[in-house]
Amino acid sequence: MNAYGFEPDFENLKTVLMCGRGHRVPNIELVIDREIKDGFLGRPVATLADEIAFRYQAGYDYAWVTVGMIDPAGTVNKELVQDSDERHFKGKDTRVWADEHEGTIRTPADLETFPWPEADRLDFSPFVEAEHLLKPGMKLIAIVGKVFTAAWQLMGFENLCMGMYEKPDLVEELIRRVGRIQVEVFKKVVQFDTVGAVWVPDDIAYHSGPMVPPEWFIEKVFPYYKTMGDICREAGKPFIYHSDGDMEQMIDTVIDAGFNALHPIEPESMDIYAVRQRVGKRLCLLGNIRVHTLSTGTPDDVRRLVKDRVLNLGHQGAYCVGSSNSVPNYVPLENYKAMLQASADFGKIN
Repeated sequence: MNAYGFEPDFENLKTVLMCGRGHRVPNIELVIDREIKDGFLGRPVATLADEIAFRYQAGYDYAWVTVGMIDPAGTVNKELVQDSDERHFKGKDTRVWADEHEGTIRTPADLETFPWPEADRLDFSPFVEAEHLLKPGMKLIAIVGKVFTAAWQLMGFENLCMGMYEKPDLVEELIRRVGRIQVEVFKKVVQFDTVGAVWVPDDIAYHSGPMVPPEWFIEKVFPYYKTMGDICREAGKPFIYHSDGDMEQMIDTVIDAGFNALHPIEPESMDIYAVRQRVGKRLCLLGNIRVHTLSTGTPDDVRRLVKDRVLNLGHQGAYCVGSSNSVPNYVPLENYKAMLQASADFGKIN
């Protein structure tokens, strides 16, 4: 039994992600900084076994494994990021994954010389290894498939945005190559029995709205997600989308692509109750526990916020508890634990 007195139940999480009402409001989180995990578990979280042990004790029904192109956590494309401790910066001033100005691909020739990964040659062994590590009732959530973020990281965000007007053929070919690879990886990931759901993290919005015109996303990016959504639906596995920012203009597109759930519903950008009123139970809503409260509030502040979301959203179904972005290392451990404790205290549904 975990630290909060219950056993994992991925089937309950699946029910909620598919917009139903389970027997318990699940916890869900994408990124939790290493310091939080180490502090919670009382030892370093350095391996897949450690990650699963942490997720189990913290009251999650899953652990996640990522595969595919250009992961900001530094777990794939290790030829670009050799040391995960260097995942944000390599040296004092050089970003290795998020250069907003100029990326690796600048010309059509760069497209041809870039070492594009082949789906068959990627390392899928963690999905097999997990079979012997997962606690009863747990599954993996595969983190895979992002298209826009992978493309701008390759080209540089400013260059990609200018290229949409000045070099549209180059940008479209870049998107096509990224999308094709991600779909091929996606097809392989969904086949693993250890994988219970798939989560695409692809930030496309600021607090003020979409980063580029919604029509461009709809035409260039979301057809790949529609393909992935069809694959998930056929496999009977929930399909989760992550984007920070104001997603109001993109919500219908997210639903139409086949996503079952949207994360993290940032309160600085969207009113979660207004979103619920708009989408009903067509979309499971994930997160919304404000990072500012987690970071600067008291445990009682966190508990009150979680209680509100659990009782007013979670008990009606199609909602999971989690932060409104991630759990960064500056969140006090007692506040993180307060979120999990409040979820356990109020999350049981009769």
